[in-house]
Amino acid sequence: MSVLPLRPVTTATALAESLREELLSGAYAPGTPLGDADLIERTGVTAATARAALSELEHDGLVVHSLHRGVEVARITSDEVRDIYAARRVFEVAGLEVLLRRRPVDVTWLEAAIERMGEAAVGGNGRALVEADLAFHLAIVAAAGSRRLTRSAQGALMELRLVLSVADRERD
Repeated sequence: MSVLPLRPVTTATALAESLREELLSGAYAPGTPLGDADLIERTGVTAATARAALSELEHDGLVVHSLHRGVEVARITSDEVRDIYAARRVFEVAGLEVLLRRRPVDVTWLEAAIERMGEAAVGGNGRALVEADLAFHLAIVAAAGSRRLTRSAQGALMELRLVLSVADRERD
């Protein structure tokens, strides 16, 4: 049995998680300002908590902080999208190499992920389809058994999720 380290959930972490879900659901377009004053007014947190939450999102690559514009939702260019897909390919090849060396290969989790994607597609739920697709690809990377590789892939896939959520909203 493995033991997972417990990370204390601070108010800043909880706020960052809530904002992360809003951003990744497509609630904010790239370039939308996210000032700490707005967060303080909307949520009642302290300025330090708001800044810590925004700093966590900046670390994830979901927001950027610039001297003259403040904090805003990251704008991801076409070149960056190509770079995300190139990184994803490297991560997935590492996972697939490990998978292909195993005998027998258990693909039940792949079949389950494909079924989730199919259900989302048939149901016309674009957001659920994006989530199922990203989970599928992350599972391939996780097959390599490297926490660092998986963590890196999660970062790239989070950026990709931001792009896909914006594309989904534009299509709507």
